[in-house]
Amino acid sequence: MKTLVLGLGNPILSDDGVGIMVAREIKKRVKGVDVQEASAAGFRIVDQIVGYDRLILIDAVQTRESEVGSLHLYKPEDFQETKHSTSTHDIGFFQALDIYKREGERVPEEIKIYGIEVEQTDVFSEKFTPKVKNALPAIVNQIIKENFS
Repeated sequence: MKTLVLGLGNPILSDDGVGIMVAREIKKRVKGVDVQEASAAGFRIVDQIVGYDRLILIDAVQTRESEVGSLHLYKPEDFQETKHSTSTHDIGFFQALDIYKREGERVPEEIKIYGIEVEQTDVFSEKFTPKVKNALPAIVNQIIKENFS
């Protein structure tokens, strides 16, 4: 099974870069898996996942319903309400994924979306807040255990 780990975020906006950092750590510890990074969405990341059987997407989230540093696991179906929301310059990831499927592109059948609860995403910094930084080892271990053990 051809697997892609895709870390999303912006590494110069504090906690927003957590998805990229977790993906980098997985790359160091798991052999035989492709790891990529992206700071975009919609069509731009769907191009990156074509040809894979499984996608593990990792990004920062702010639900404000969990402790900072908590790990959430989502499925594409969890985003049905936002699936067709668009901006004036791009379309959402799931809408783009549907288009690619209709056009016969080989996109992952299995998609897991990990959201890491973060504190701040709008401060220019290459450092994580303390709670996110402290949670990183356990988050990496959990994602590896759930997907590669």
